[in-house]
Amino acid sequence: MPHLCEPRRSGASAVHIPRKSIFAIQWIAAGALSVLAGGFLSGCGGGGATSGSLPVNTNPSPNPISLRATSEAGLMTYFRAALGPASTSYTTSKFAQDVMTNTTGVSPGVPTVGATPSVAPSATAISGTTLQEAGVDEADLIKSDGSQVFSLESTSAKGVTGDVIRRQKLNPSKVALTPVDTLSVPQSADVRATGMYLDADRQQVVVLAQGYRSWSPYDMWFAPLVWSSGVTELSLISTANATTMQKIRSLRITANVIGSRRIGSTLYLVLRSYPQLPRLDPAWSAASTASNQAIVDAAQPAQLLPTLSVDGGTAQPIVQASACFVQDSNVVKSADVITVVGIDLAATTHRHGARCFTGGTEAFYMSEQNLYLATTRTAYSYSAMTPVYSGQTSTDIHQFALNGLDMTYQGSGSVDGHLGWDQNRKSYRMGEYQGTLRVLTQTGNSWGGWVGIPLAAVAGGSPVTVVPATPDSTAKLSMLQLGGGSLLTVGELPNAKHPAPLGKTGEQIYATRFVGNRGYLVTYRLTDPLYVLDLSNPKDPQVSGELHVDGYSDYLFPLSDSLLLGVGKDAIVDGTQGDGRAAWYQGVKVSLIDVSDPAKPIEAARSIIGKRGTDAAVLHDPHAIAIQASASGVRFSFPVSLNDTAPSRTTGSPTDYYQFSRVELQKFEVNLFAKTLSARTALPSNLTGQRDISNDRSLLWNDQVHYYQGGVWQSASW
Repeated sequence: MPHLCEPRRSGASAVHIPRKSIFAIQWIAAGALSVLAGGFLSGCGGGGATSGSLPVNTNPSPNPISLRATSEAGLMTYFRAALGPASTSYTTSKFAQDVMTNTTGVSPGVPTVGATPSVAPSATAISGTTLQEAGVDEADLIKSDGSQVFSLESTSAKGVTGDVIRRQKLNPSKVALTPVDTLSVPQSADVRATGMYLDADRQQVVVLAQGYRSWSPYDMWFAPLVWSSGVTELSLISTANATTMQKIRSLRITANVIGSRRIGSTLYLVLRSYPQLPRLDPAWSAASTASNQAIVDAAQPAQLLPTLSVDGGTAQPIVQASACFVQDSNVVKSADVITVVGIDLAATTHRHGARCFTGGTEAFYMSEQNLYLATTRTAYSYSAMTPVYSGQTSTDIHQFALNGLDMTYQGSGSVDGHLGWDQNRKSYRMGEYQGTLRVLTQTGNSWGGWVGIPLAAVAGGSPVTVVPATPDSTAKLSMLQLGGGSLLTVGELPNAKHPAPLGKTGEQIYATRFVGNRGYLVTYRLTDPLYVLDLSNPKDPQVSGELHVDGYSDYLFPLSDSLLLGVGKDAIVDGTQGDGRAAWYQGVKVSLIDVSDPAKPIEAARSIIGKRGTDAAVLHDPHAIAIQASASGVRFSFPVSLNDTAPSRTTGSPTDYYQFSRVELQKFEVNLFAKTLSARTALPSNLTGQRDISNDRSLLWNDQVHYYQGGVWQSASW
């Protein structure tokens, strides 16, 4: 079924430390920029195009869920059936809407951790974009190379009439950013910039822009006609001139970008499109049947596949029909197209490679070696604007090996359950390590979060029966390895040897994280059970230990081999429905968890920010936290909308909702050796009043903190 969600610095100066981390930390020593890419904290147009000539796994297993390479004729046969009269059962039904907490349309990511860096302690440290996987870069609104700071300012910023990139210099002698230059993003009027990449090795910035979405903040993943007129643009900007940024080239693609990543000099895009045939009546009324059939029969690949144009030139298919796949057993024969594109950022003229497959995908995870796309195999219904899964849902996963522009299909597998409801978290349900893909799924059919949808939600007028893969287990862990052209399940939890459930009945999965040979899982209903998973033997995974504390964590950021940082909400149980989870959410909770003894994880420290109603940008987008490492400790900051003004009628009940007080940047320090968490004086925002803080960011450099607020920078000493 449809839908999906979204980089690696390379160069001679890169310092590689054992891959055990989660936030990419950048160090500057002796004037050289080094990236700890996994250690401490851890073609069309323009000439030279490559498309349709990539290697394919020609010996796939006879796996019914596998993708099958096809010819142009075979692809057209599929499309004519998918766009024919049978398409009405898909295009005219009610479709689920996935709640998108990240309204910029840019998929989120997370940081990276590990051992003491082999860099002099006096080196200058700077926080970078938090990444899910070290070495796999992600787009964000601010980027820095440790000397320059680039920010993306959209038309929503005060005084900005068009999307612009602003370049400023970090100043070691003054707590302020020194302006250098600005550049209007060379994009079309029908798109807006949503994120950017800084390719410092090649001295360029890549700006990602998408077509306006009047239906935001809800993405109608299962309304295919919404995706029939999507557009994505890329602008490559040179930063080589110290005072003037200049356009290199721009690309326009007739598809919606669902996710992106950068590995070295290759930018990867995952795109979704739905064919748009002029004069085709999607309802296939009796009066239009004959004309519709003639239109479908006459359709050509160029009409059905997304196109690309360079610098306003003639649009050409971005992928050749011979480079596409079909999935014969897809539960819905939809005409949706998922296209994976690799763009060569080092080329002087445009070069790209592309693959596509028919049908949809709803989750996107990338390691430095492979791309994984996940697809729910049963159709959604919906309740209260959130998806309701079938009680017997399974998820297909397709693996593509990455080597620059070469994206080779390796095989497919299937796991029980689904990846949840939140697009920002789905990618974190997957993680690859030493050739094994680990996947955490859940079997609950409907969300029971703050919206208060009951677990026995109604779909299509009939009650949904939940049939979990393992009785009483909220989550299921699957360990997958490639063999014979298929992703084979080699181990799982729970199982006959280890039958204890991962999460109790009625709980939901919140935070998940895979780091090396460990996995971390947070479920929640009344308390926050944190499970530490031992994944050292893929064929025999097991639970090492559990921690039960009040509240829950939305995201986990490993700070070292023995410390986890969790950010979520405090909660008070009162035995009633509460905020849909039998408890009432309170202030934002910061938790430091000691996992040095995986059998006995301990909450070493905690801090509660504000009262009920307080929110933090990092709860919705992990890019909103800035993490800076030194040899002995970690500093981090994130924006908060603080509610701590007592209501006029305070009852003392956990249901009391406090009034808005202010927006501020919260700051903390962690001593990695003493395992302590210390709150520092928050930086109040210079902007007054309550506002959306989802696009607020911060940057930590030396002993300076720089707070970005929708085009406005505010600087202070740490």
